Amino acid sequence: MKYSVASHITILSLLFTFISFLPVCGQEALIFNNITPSNADSQLLLNGRIWYNLYSRAFGHQFIATTEFLTGDVTLEGKQYKDLNLKYDILNDELLLSVPYKPVLIMNREMVDSFSLNYNNRIYRIVNMDADSGSAIRGYVNVLYNGPTALYVKYMKEIQPLAVDGKYDRIIEKHKIFIKKDTAIVRISGRADLMKQLQDKKREIREFIRKNNYQVGRIDPYTFIPVLEFYDSVKRK
Repeated sequence: MKYSVASHITILSLLFTFISFLPVCGQEALIFNNITPSNADSQLLLNGRIWYNLYSRAFGHQFIATTEFLTGDVTLEGKQYKDLNLKYDILNDELLLSVPYKPVLIMNREMVDSFSLNYNNRIYRIVNMDADSGSAIRGYVNVLYNGPTALYVKYMKEIQPLAVDGKYDRIIEKHKIFIKKDTAIVRISGRADLMKQLQDKKREIREFIRKNNYQVGRIDPYTFIPVLEFYDSVKRK
């Protein structure tokens, strides 16, 4: 069979393209979100331990909201990485990162400043309080409101051994609520504690709650947000 000069050129061109493409395929495991192995930032992001699920047979799960990976952002040592696949393991207070073609990693908490997760039109804004030596809270904390006053929730999960039919562990969720007023962070157990912390505007707050028929309670910490927003607004006057 005879080949023209043009055919030889075409074949050589295709062969060169294929050979050139091979290294790129080899690096595919580290290419995500515009971060490549040649960028030192990828090493910062991938600085963690391989995660193993130790609770696959338990009833319930150890994560915030869902067992699915959620889209979110992470700030590591002041640098933000967007649109990552993340899970927050509340039981162990660990942030997990999923990267294509790599094992799931536990991110190094000493390097994590904060992260956010998007789930069902709600954004969880989590900050790492470990760096604040004067804080009454440790680890990852959800910031529900951050004004002149602030509202924090520390999510926790714990294991009840062999609680299901005497065979399987059960994982249950709990939380602690904190407010920050001036420079002090104080744990509150419910509405009564909240009112004690805001007693300088207690009469106005009670009228605000009554007028708007708000149900405020510790079961849903988000119900405290309108109260703190109102408190801050009247404090400014």
